Amino acid sequence: MDSVIYEESPRYDSLLKAIMALPVFFILFGIYYLFISQVEAATAMFAATILMAAIFWAIFPRRYQIFDSKFRIALGGPFSLSVHFDNLETARKPQGATFGINFGTCFSSDRVVQIVRKKGWYVNITPNDSDLFLGNLNKALSDWRRQNPS
Repeated sequence: MDSVIYEESPRYDSLLKAIMALPVFFILFGIYYLFISQVEAATAMFAATILMAAIFWAIFPRRYQIFDSKFRIALGGPFSLSVHFDNLETARKPQGATFGINFGTCFSSDRVVQIVRKKGWYVNITPNDSDLFLGNLNKALSDWRRQNPS
């Protein structure tokens, strides 16, 4: 069984935190619509709030974890994305424009770490301390490769 070697929380920018607060405004608009007897509009606002909050809960990362043999992005509830080291080519700072799966929670490109997979799209993340995370991930990857030569 894998054990956690290192764990880092994502860095959330203030702009993204403001976007995540949008459901609160939908609730306020829903209450306003209830006061002016627009029940259908209020119901639509509350439904939009629930849907938006559920999507935010499911897709925004909670933790980035480095295990003995894989890297994992913990999302809301049971959702996660794992990249096993046998499919991980390298981890680095991105070079130029990148395409792939973005779990960016920060709008600064200085904080982005790019996970380059052998098969599949690149995965871009924004840990709180990207340099420390990158160092730990590359150390774990090199240790795994030393123990599991191809």
